[in-house]
Amino acid sequence: MIEIKGLVVRYKTVEFKFDDYKFKKNMISIISGRNGTGKTTLLKSLSSLIEYEGNIKVNGEITYNSQEPILFNRSTYENIVYPLRIRNLDLNLYKEKIDKYTRVLSIDHLLNENALKLSSGEKMKVSIIRSIIFNPDIVLLDEPTTHLDLESIVELTTLIKELKNELTFIIVSHNSSFVEELKDEEYRLGGNHVYS
Repeated sequence: MIEIKGLVVRYKTVEFKFDDYKFKKNMISIISGRNGTGKTTLLKSLSSLIEYEGNIKVNGEITYNSQEPILFNRSTYENIVYPLRIRNLDLNLYKEKIDKYTRVLSIDHLLNENALKLSSGEKMKVSIIRSIIFNPDIVLLDEPTTHLDLESIVELTTLIKELKNELTFIIVSHNSSFVEELKDEEYRLGGNHVYS
């Protein structure tokens, strides 16, 4: 599903080198490692948000969800359906999924609210649903439990488990219980980087 070979990312003062790896389809892969080992850098490389050297082979459509999501000054509903609108997809065909996902994450009562007025945890939920609503093949989640309380983390865990057979998840998270509940495989970063 995603294969990396000879991947290197260079910043002004640090260079990250990543071991070759293949992320398998319909698996929940966890990227682990201490702070500063390049976890977010790897996710951004996989989604082509930053420049890199080496080869990344992606089979399918990929989406990246940041740990600090950016929402539009529109309703929760309009934020969720944005990926559908820009792809000219029929919103009516996704109504059932929108209802289900917002219900599972307990934000179904916020669909008409301005997304910018939501709490940080609610914004994260909106952003996650926005990332999966258009049925991408691969979903990259960067610290998705940031700002979520325990009940919300359980809700998110439930949703990801339900979607596992449809989507491939690659997740960075410091929440050990969340990780252990979900992971099928783990790609561990050991700080393979060079400072200059």
